[in-house]
Amino acid sequence: MTDAEPREQKIDRPPKVRVRSARLVRTLRVLVLVALAGVTLALAMTFGRRDQPQTDITMAPAAAPTAVDGPVVDQAERFQISGTREGRPAFDLEARMVTGFVGERKLLDGVRLTIYDEDGGSIRIVGRSGQFDPAERRAQLKGEVFIESSAGLRLQTEVLFYDSERDMIFTADPIRFGLEGLEGEGRGLNYQVGERRIKIPDRVRLRTTGSDGAVPTRVTSGDLVTWLDDNTVVFTDEVKLSHGLEVLHGNYLKLWFSEDRSRVTRLSAFGDVVASLAPQPDGRLSEVRADSLAARFASASESIEAAEASGNCRVSSGPYTSRSRSARYDRLSDLLELRGDPVVLSERDRIAAQEIDLRPGQDLLEARGDVRTVSLPQGESGGRGLVGRSALSFQSGALLADGAERRITYSGSARAWQEGHSIQAETIVLDEANRQLLATGRVMSRYTRPAGGGSGAPSTTAITAHTLVLDEPRGVASYRDQVSLTRLDTRLTADFMDAYLQDDAAGRQLHRVEARQSVAVKRGDTFGTAQRAEYLSGEGLLVLQDENGLAEVVDAATGRTMRGRTLTFDLAGDRILTETASGRTWITLTPESKDVPAVEPQTRH
Repeated sequence: MTDAEPREQKIDRPPKVRVRSARLVRTLRVLVLVALAGVTLALAMTFGRRDQPQTDITMAPAAAPTAVDGPVVDQAERFQISGTREGRPAFDLEARMVTGFVGERKLLDGVRLTIYDEDGGSIRIVGRSGQFDPAERRAQLKGEVFIESSAGLRLQTEVLFYDSERDMIFTADPIRFGLEGLEGEGRGLNYQVGERRIKIPDRVRLRTTGSDGAVPTRVTSGDLVTWLDDNTVVFTDEVKLSHGLEVLHGNYLKLWFSEDRSRVTRLSAFGDVVASLAPQPDGRLSEVRADSLAARFASASESIEAAEASGNCRVSSGPYTSRSRSARYDRLSDLLELRGDPVVLSERDRIAAQEIDLRPGQDLLEARGDVRTVSLPQGESGGRGLVGRSALSFQSGALLADGAERRITYSGSARAWQEGHSIQAETIVLDEANRQLLATGRVMSRYTRPAGGGSGAPSTTAITAHTLVLDEPRGVASYRDQVSLTRLDTRLTADFMDAYLQDDAAGRQLHRVEARQSVAVKRGDTFGTAQRAEYLSGEGLLVLQDENGLAEVVDAATGRTMRGRTLTFDLAGDRILTETASGRTWITLTPESKDVPAVEPQTRH
């Protein structure tokens, strides 16, 4: 065979191979080059195939070459091997020199291999030297090995292997890689040519190289897997992602990149996920912990558009922390949904419900379904609600908390209690800015006073009305519309009542109640009316007053009628103190019949 008349050789691959040389070669050299062309054609023909099964490879660094390679039996300079498939180029292989030794081992010097795929793309591999073993169908390139594809992938290492049987390129050496918008390094490489799947099994470092001034995204992990046909990358084993001051940790992370790979558009993380967000303008820090986390990012600002966490979710933001089975955030609607036994905690508050929604931009919190809250007092100067010195508890069907207005609304059979005192209503509003409690609809308050001396049963006073305004600094509770006070078997009604609270050693207690307009009292068979009335809780006295001396009490059992400017009921002693011109007289009332119904107000709470 001469340079003018190249001779075609049959090989075990479909492409036809043409061999051109500068001088005559021996038969052994031809056979070696044909075998090498077969391996190269296998690489070209399998490049781009799909549906190849994944192969796990155990890699070890290549052994150092021996000082003596054995007798040289063949050597050639400046050769080229080309292949075609169905009329189109399949590959080109060039080298400055090929040296053959005894056996089948061949050494290459100045190796350049270009592979063409069926879509018109190509991949080029260049190395200072190489080695090929036809029996094992494996090629090796060494010394500043470079891989570059028409898709923009660049890779550099010192030693690279190609296994035609498994259609795989691999190495155990450190590598550096780059793709438009991305760059990084790692140790080891598995490249499954048919699937276009790349795996870097150790010490992965990746970063985005977007436009000038853009904050880069950096990822470190134990390994990396990516597919050249899309813009996704999967990291596993001690993954850490950082973007400016935002950091995410997890055991598994999948990233979706933009078309130019300059930024992350989506992420999905699993396994002990911890995400620390950048500080808010007010300096508030935020953190998310969950078993899994998925997020989508805005194209321009790179802020989070939507995120969903599930499994042991814990979200912290400034002084607030939430716990739930799942959490979902949507930036456009400014909504964070907590589901699965959600709880929101702060330094002094705890909120639990079946569902909790937060709107961070508006500083709103909404809870629904068996809402239960507990609030601790705010220091020695007082607190919120009824008595101000201990925890205040609420229960309701729904809750709406407005942080900007410092207002909390409980609705749906709401109830509040604190140190034995309680309030029930359809709606209860805590106005923390003005330190007031407002209740509307079927209002009922119960005030419990401990027995004197610490022995005996405590006494309870109940007040019902349509509305209530409790001014916490003044210690005044104002009841309006169809107001009724009940103590023991005595019932006092009026249009208006003001209850005055007073602090003592036992805490804040009901001291007295003033009633005005349409005042009436009933105790068993005894009835009374007056312009005004005053109830003294500590003494157990009810005083009826009328400036014109028209305060009146009628004992229906005896027909006795008592009038005066002041009539005082001794509720415990079942007697009335009358004041006339002749002096003051206590009159004992007839004991109430057992058939008389109790006067405890009826309530549906």
